[in-house]
Amino acid sequence: MNHRPREQRKAYAMHRMAEAIGRAIRSESAQEQERAKRWAAAWGVVSGIRSSGIRLRRDVLFDGRGKGGPRMA
Repeated sequence: MNHRPREQRKAYAMHRMAEAIGRAIRSESAQEQERAKRWAAAWGVVSGIRSSGIRLRRDVLFDGRGKGGPRMA
């Protein structure tokens, strides 16, 4: 199995976290903003940043249509 070095994995997770933060800033509805904040928190956990006070729920992160990732407008 080929794994990337830890630094590369952390950099990728931080990049995805920054994208989620950008989505939260640009979101037009409170629901979209909450979902983006949860994704930012999830990527923050992956990158080693711990977030308190945000509960990560799968049903909020993934849409009900069975497709992965955040719902996009």
